[in-house]
Amino acid sequence: MHEGPGYWDEVGEQRDALPAGWRRHAAAEHVALVRRWAGPLRGRWLKTDLYEERSTVRALLPSLPGPRWVAGDVSPAVVGQAQGSGAALAVLDVRALPFRSGAFDGVLSTSTLDHFDDPADLATSLTELRRVLRDGGVLVLTLDNARHPLIRLRNALPPGVARRTGLVPFAVGHTLDEEGGRAALAGAGFAVEASTHLLHAPHVVGTRPARFGWYERRVLPRTTVLGRTRLAPWTGHFVAFLARAR
Repeated sequence: MHEGPGYWDEVGEQRDALPAGWRRHAAAEHVALVRRWAGPLRGRWLKTDLYEERSTVRALLPSLPGPRWVAGDVSPAVVGQAQGSGAALAVLDVRALPFRSGAFDGVLSTSTLDHFDDPADLATSLTELRRVLRDGGVLVLTLDNARHPLIRLRNALPPGVARRTGLVPFAVGHTLDEEGGRAALAGAGFAVEASTHLLHAPHVVGTRPARFGWYERRVLPRTTVLGRTRLAPWTGHFVAFLARAR
């Protein structure tokens, strides 16, 4: 990981620079995807970070009732900010999860595994997620989309330069596109059942206007149409996968 828990403690204290309207749109897109792919959630589920759960605007778990949620984060400060999420909380590193093998029926991992410098850490994390899932268990995974032009540019810049541009307020790392994600999941012991791309409004020019209610209600929902076109691999900020533990 670019920096240790202390760094992510500091990130957790930063003010969110994006409008609440954009965060509501992003949360709704993620929740809709999980419901569509996984149906009614049952059993015991793990969420691999708590960055979203610090805020009622961004939180996913309140909209995904049903299972017994366990949720964790590498940052003790972020774990503390997520109190009240309704989940059992833990400080954890996704590369070495503190759970027995086969402990979960499902895992929700939203842009957690795309913050490592070393590609091997992403592969190690996928292997750990497979280990803690029961056979036949479900993984819903999202990663920064490596084919997106702005993400390619952002990741090619020196970290300090990238942060000064405003493209990203925190450290980012190695990530994958749809083809690479499918291959990595297969290598970790998953059968990929579906993949798609999420959040197609262009960053900066497409996200900042979400402070206006009319833009949030009328414009942002229309950008999802791009997900059904051939442009999706280049317009989607995230690539998402539905995978089952073999």
